Amino acid sequence: MHDVLVLGSGVAGLSAALGAARTGCSVLVLTRGAIADTNTRWAQGGVAAALRTPDTPDLHLADTLVAGAGMCDAAAVHVLVREGPDRVRELATLGAHFDETPEGTWALAREGGHSLARVVHAGGDATGAEIERALIAAVAASDIEVREGWAVIELLVEQGRCTGVIALDPSGLAVNVRALDTVLATGGNGQCFAVTTNPAGATGSGVALALRAGVACADLEFVQFHPTALHVPTMPRPLLSEALRGEGA
Repeated sequence: MHDVLVLGSGVAGLSAALGAARTGCSVLVLTRGAIADTNTRWAQGGVAAALRTPDTPDLHLADTLVAGAGMCDAAAVHVLVREGPDRVRELATLGAHFDETPEGTWALAREGGHSLARVVHAGGDATGAEIERALIAAVAASDIEVREGWAVIELLVEQGRCTGVIALDPSGLAVNVRALDTVLATGGNGQCFAVTTNPAGATGSGVALALRAGVACADLEFVQFHPTALHVPTMPRPLLSEALRGEGA
């Protein structure tokens, strides 16, 4: 039995796994596909954080609340803007390479909803792929166990507490995987819709598992839709990046 079981290998899952491992926990990550087959890898846009003056977390907070039009969870936004700069620097410490100016500082872009330039990118429009690469390398250098090709079909609940999952291994055999704590980090549900820019794995399986187990779920009406995609008959639709709009397109 592991201390922590993480379902999903994107930025949320691998960050949670690394954080738990740093505290001395034994960690197992299960992912339905390959470890890099995640929403994170497809993310083209950058990461917003108040990284240097004249920007501040308070300015980032104000911009976010205005853009949220009254629907933000204020406590969550406070966490976002206060911890955001350290999380970006942490990713850099793990090996993520963000785009730089000729002077050697991070190149900050100004994008929709931001009053100042505060968005870092990697490879122009390959931020997600670079972050995922760095996280995978950090996990590989740790004691975290990763099992690829494992599809979770049910949460195990005993006396009102999750004690692990039932998962299909790569051969299709159902296996009980036990853990003291289980983290659901399985990505979005774009594939529930006829047209999406989300990859094929974004099926909402984590929410479905949670609902079946009686877990309280909130804000399910909030679904990620990119406002600009290339109108062609392929699926997922090719995303036209926020970086384009940030540069004036």
